[in-house]
This record gives sequence, structure tokens and C-alpha cells, in this order.
Amino acid sequence: MRFSKLTAKVFRAVGIRTPVRNVSGISAHEQEHCGGKKEVKAVNSSSDEKKGVVLGVYETDKDLVLTPAAEEVNQRSGGKLTRYLNEFSCQLRVGSSVVVTDVDPELGDVALTSFGRKDVGYNKLEELEEGRENVRWGIGAGITALGQRGCKRALVDISVAPDAAAEAAQLAAWRFQEFKSDENRHPITTVDKYECKTKPSTKEGDQTPSQQWNRGTIMGCAQNWARYLSDMPANKMTPFGIAQAALDVLCPLGVQVWVREREWAEAQGMEAFLAVARGSCEPPALLDCSYNGAGPQTPPVLLAAKGITFDSGGLCLKHPEQMLENRGSMAGAAVVLAALKAIAELKVALNVRAVIPLCENLISGQCMKVGDVVRALNGTHIQIEDTDMEGRLMLADALVYGQAAYRPALVVDVATLTRGILLATGGGAFGCFSTGDEAWGALQHAGALSGDRPWRFPLWHYYQRQLTDDPSVDLRNRGSGTATPCLGAAFLRNFVCGEWLHLDVTGVGKLPHAAAPPYLRRKRMSGRPTRTLAYFLAELPEHREAKTDSH
Repeated sequence: MRFSKLTAKVFRAVGIRTPVRNVSGISAHEQEHCGGKKEVKAVNSSSDEKKGVVLGVYETDKDLVLTPAAEEVNQRSGGKLTRYLNEFSCQLRVGSSVVVTDVDPELGDVALTSFGRKDVGYNKLEELEEGRENVRWGIGAGITALGQRGCKRALVDISVAPDAAAEAAQLAAWRFQEFKSDENRHPITTVDKYECKTKPSTKEGDQTPSQQWNRGTIMGCAQNWARYLSDMPANKMTPFGIAQAALDVLCPLGVQVWVREREWAEAQGMEAFLAVARGSCEPPALLDCSYNGAGPQTPPVLLAAKGITFDSGGLCLKHPEQMLENRGSMAGAAVVLAALKAIAELKVALNVRAVIPLCENLISGQCMKVGDVVRALNGTHIQIEDTDMEGRLMLADALVYGQAAYRPALVVDVATLTRGILLATGGGAFGCFSTGDEAWGALQHAGALSGDRPWRFPLWHYYQRQLTDDPSVDLRNRGSGTATPCLGAAFLRNFVCGEWLHLDVTGVGKLPHAAAPPYLRRKRMSGRPTRTLAYFLAELPEHREAKTDSH
């Protein structure tokens, strides 16, 4: 790994220390099961430690059918599971689970859960790989049920979609307990795969079920890290706090991380970014990350993200209820960092650069004011009409810098940019704006696989005119229209050249604003759409290879 002299200088100056707890936000006990390296067939634990297993069943028109793993346990127990299926047939539906305790003492509690109908594939209306998402719902419900019964270790049925099962298991078992005393902490359920003698068929190329499980574990743990970063209080997860977490987690994986300080941004001429940072005493930073998985001649993908560690709205003050959630206004930054973690662990053959401006948006005698005009890095003069629309200001400078420095083949930015996305989708999807159908199609496919879907919004010149209709300035940060998501995307388009995806994750990236799936907790930050972005990046080399072969 390499560190720049500037990075060393910055951290000597601010005196950042490695925290006692693991920087990924996962306890040492949790980190063991997040590694996904062990292969066990039964839980080895002390007699007083509760254990369990999650087993799936399929729904048919007439009855319920056991998965291969469940059938193996059923035969070992003398047909007990079959008898329970007859008893609970009316209760087992996708997202529900029933726990029985007298099946097999070696396995402990058995959580029977529904995987829906067998051989369900892509649902065009839902734009979803429904069978995979049913597995996630089932495993999530099962792990939650075992956790409520105090099970500290659980095995998971991987006879169907092992990677999806691993994702759900990791997500459902995770808890945010950083500020609970040890005696008040809930036990963490450590998860691992249950390997039955009947090997399930795999549709993931040449990957074995164990390899698929490990891949899903990486994806789930990456999203858990994003959840941790987003859920930390703003006085703990400051701009340099995020920078330290990125250094501690990503550098050991081979990702190069540089941290640029205020003086560097001033020398670059990032007036838009620094205007947002002026209101806070916390020093701003710009994270510059580099992952090299392909050859040096391969153009990289540029990721940019909004990293507001606390958003008060500035002089255009938010309501207190909204402020409570806006410690997670850096959810875009958390998603990008977590996706980088996932692709680095998977060793994806892709070059990626990430540029993430980090600061707070607060009120002080130095904060930006309504009516101020700032000059972006590309020379565009921007009038600040709403200080609560700060994310687009900092992204403008980050996008210009990233493209000038790295000449990317594709630009992707991730931000909790506008509340209009939440109003439009109700938290069911995140918004996507794209300049090309190919990138959009790849992202849509990734969303179908991950269960975290995008929805495409228009990127029309109609919205650009509503931002440039003031003869005194080049651009306004609010504009004269009411379609705030489209206006935000139109604003950012002024700072992008080439193929571009803009992901507005408001409504999904912070607290769930709709009924959360069983594998996520309703009152905690979601870390979405980490897995969709990671799936998208992981599959890009195959898309490029297929495109090259077609020509």
C-alpha cells in the first residue's frame, strides 16, 4: 500500500488515532463470521450457548416442500419437519418464520422459513430477480427469529441462491450497539453456512456454493460497514473520522487513499465545496481513493459522492425531525466506500477512482448566505438560492477535479440529493439519471440481482433551462421549477463530460421510509444501495468484454 506525504501530514496535524473498536463498526466477534472463510457442518459451541439453523421451504398450490438441506434434516429427525409443515402450513409465507425446538439437539432451534414458489425467476413487472429476493426475505426472517430467542450461532440453508442467503444472513444479524454498555448489549448472532450432503446446483458460472456464500458474505459485510458509517453520531463520525475509517479499512485491501485538506482545496480553487464547509469549525477534507484491478491502460470508473457528515440546512434551516436523520447525509459517501471495499475483496478486474468531499453544513458567522455567488472549479458561476441544496455544490467541484485528474470512461455519483426522490418512490427505489442506455441497463440488472432497485428519471433540457434563466449568473442551485430530483441532476450535468450515472439515494440510503425487508432494521440506517453499486462494478468487466467481442 502507499500513502501520500500529504496524508501523513494531515493525520499528524489533527492527531487522529485508531479507535479501540474495529473501524469497520463490526465487533471482533462479528468480524469472525463476516470473514466467510470457515466451513462447518454443525455448530461447535458450549452447552450453554444457544444455537440454531435456518431451513427453507417452497410454496406450491397444494402444500409446502422442503429444500434439499431441510429434507436432509427431516430424514435425520425421523420426519419431524414434515409433521410441522402440516401444522404450520397456513403461517409460512415469504417474510415469515416459525421456530421449532425438538428436531435435532445437535443443530438446536430450527427456524423454518418460506422461500416462496420454487424456480421463480425474473419478474419483469417488479424488475426483480424474485427468487433471489424471496431467499433474502426468508433467511432474514429466520435469523431475526433465532436472534430473538437468544441464539448466538446460526447455520443457514444454502441450497438455494447461496450468495443471496449470505447477504441476508449478515444483514439480519448485524446490530448497531456502539454506545451501549457491555452489560446492556444484545448478543450478536454469528452466522455460517449449513452444508448438506446433497450439493445444490449452481448457476453462477463455475463458482461452488461455498464460493457463492463467501461472495455474498463480502457483499453483506460491505453494506453493514456503510450502515455503521451512516449511523454514527455526527460528533463521532466527523469528516476526518470518515477519512480515518477509510484509511484503516481500505488500505489493507490494497486501495490507495489520500486525504486532501482545506489548504489543498483552496489551492485548487474549489470555491463551491469550501462555501459549504465555511459554516463549521470541523475542518473539511477530500478523500481521493484509487483501486487498480485492471491494467494501467484501462480507463477507470470515477465514483463521486456527497459526504455531508451533518446537514442542518444552513441558513435555510431544516426541521428538527429531519436533522435527526441527517447525520446520515453522508450516506452516499458510505455507499461508495463500502462498494470499494467489496470490489477490493472480490479482486474485480476494474480500475476505480473515488473522489469524496467531506464537511458539515452548519450555521455560523462564516456560513454561506442566500444570494452568494461562488465560482466552481470549471469556471461556472453559481448563485446560492437555497443553502439546504449544498450537496450539488460540493459535488460540482469533486466531479470536475475527478474527471480532469483521471480521464474516466464512466462517471457515477451517489448522493442523498433531494427529498423529491422519496416523495416519488416512497422509499421503494432510488433515483437514477443516465446519459446512456448501456450504463443504465447494467445498473438496472444489478438492482434486479441485489433486490435494491433503481428507477430512471428524465434528464431533459427542460430542467436545464429552469436553472439558467437568470441573466446575471451562469447557474442557480435551486432553479425555478418544482421537480427537485430532475433539477438536481440537471445542475450536476453541467460538470460532467461523457457517460454518466447520477444516483439519488434519498429515501433508501438513510432510515427506511417504507416497510423494511426482514433483513434490515427499521429504525437504523440501511446502507443502501451498497450491494447494487458493488454488483454493477463487479459486472462491468464482463459487460466491456462482451461489447468488445460484439465488435
